Order: sequence, then C-alpha cells, then structure tokens
Amino acid sequence: MNERVIWGVPSFWIERFPLYYGRKRGFFEKRGINLEIRYLWGGPELAAAFTGGQVWIGEMGLPPFLKAYSDGLPARVIGSSTIQQLDHYLVARPEIQGMKQLKGRRIGILSFGSCDEYFARAMLRATGLNPNMDVQLVPMGSAYGDVRCFSPAPASGIPRVDAGFLVDPFVATGERLGCIRILAVVRDYFPSYQWGIILAHTEALVRKRELIQRAMEAFRAACRQILEDTEDALSFGAQVFQIPREDFRRALLRDLKRWEVDARLDIEGMKNCLKIQQETGSVPAGLSLEGMIEQF
Repeated sequence: MNERVIWGVPSFWIERFPLYYGRKRGFFEKRGINLEIRYLWGGPELAAAFTGGQVWIGEMGLPPFLKAYSDGLPARVIGSSTIQQLDHYLVARPEIQGMKQLKGRRIGILSFGSCDEYFARAMLRATGLNPNMDVQLVPMGSAYGDVRCFSPAPASGIPRVDAGFLVDPFVATGERLGCIRILAVVRDYFPSYQWGIILAHTEALVRKRELIQRAMEAFRAACRQILEDTEDALSFGAQVFQIPREDFRRALLRDLKRWEVDARLDIEGMKNCLKIQQETGSVPAGLSLEGMIEQF
C-alpha cells in the first residue's frame, strides 16, 4: 500500500509543475508514494504548517525559510527546487513604462514576509523609491497569479493592483492578453542567488528518511523527464494550469534552460542570500548555513 506524502507549497505556478507531472507519469506511485500537494499561500504560512506538524516536506523561497529557521523552524534544506535562479517577474499594467513610475501605485505580493516582499523592497530601493512611503504593497493570497488583478476594474473579491510579481505560466497569459508588461526580472538585481528550496521536518529526517529519499528520487525523475520530453509535458501543463497550450509552451521554454533538474543546491548562492538577509536585518548577523543543510 502506498504511503501518503503531503508536499506543502506556498503558491501555484510553474515551479509546481514537476509535482503534478511526476504524479501523472507515475514517478511517485512507482516509489510507493501517494502524493498530495497542499497550498498554504505564503512562505510564513507554510513555515507555520511545518511547525504545527501538518506537513513535513515541501518547497519555499530561501528568504522566508531563513527567517523562519532563525526563529526556530524545525526543518532542514534538503535540495533545490527547479527555479534555483530568480526567474521571477515584476510586471505592470501596459501604461506603466518603468520602475520609477511605480511611485504612488499598488504593488501586489504573495504575502507579507514572502519572497515577494523582500524582493519588492530591495528593487524599489535600488530604483530610488521608499517601499514604506512611495508605494502600497498588497498581499494577494489565493488571488496570486490572477491576471484580472491588473484590470482597472477587476471582478468582485479580486484585489486591484497596478503592478506586482507574477509568475509563469500566468506571465505568458497576461502577455498574450495584453494586460501586463514585464518591468523587471529579479535575477538582474541578484545575479548569484539560491531561491527555491526543498525542506524537510527534522523529525521526518529521522523517522521517515527512506520515504523522503524516495520522494526526492521521484521529484528528480519528473524534472528530468520534462527536460527530455518537453512536447509530452506541454499538453499536460496546459491542462494543469487551464491555459492555452501555446501559453504554457511560452512559459516553460522561457526559463527551462535554467532549471535545476537534479535538486542540487547552489551553496554560494545560499551564502549570498543569507548575506543579503543579514544586511537588511531580516535575520540575525550570527546565523550561518552550518547545520541547516542536508542535501538529498
């Protein structure tokens, strides 16, 4: 009988595709795993689920992980997600031509304390804007990725924003519809950086170590298969995200060449991320990577 594994994630975007594809192609089932993907809508929210014991393996951004870890999160980094580099897009309504025009605007982020907030503040400061006074940061929660948010008059219950972080494949859909334009790519501000990580609960690393190993093997197999047989993956990806196949093609091929398909961590990139977090006062100056990593 297969063992149930709840894989916690903070948001729905192309970074999650290997989980769906691995489940569809049977990579998890072949290793005795019944995979459930659980959405918590934010890094801090996912960290709380780890602390509360609701999940014991998952993915999140390294910045909120470092903050949670410094606050006592009982977890270790066991690998990299596919989106190791910062292939993350700040987009805006078409009439906004550049970063400086964000002054006085509403900017959508996933949640307060998420990677989006860290990146937004750093990018705004680099542009000469004060993130506390010149803009309004708007947490999107489950509306994250909904391109209707960029409409001048979105549907009831959907937050309205002028700009915000958007992830593929929804960037590709927004471009096709003509409702957004890419203002900036986060990796241009942080060229050497480990972003997405896979983490596991410290108790699970002791009690469920072999199961974690099998889950990681299935994850790697799914990532490699997407890279090797992209055409097969395209149709299924369009179904998962409920978008036209060409939108998913554009989204997948935009960054696939930079995917980390073997879950290997960029240790130097992790050090750079930690240094930035320390310089901004987000984590204690004495925090180090020692004891934080257990690569699977």
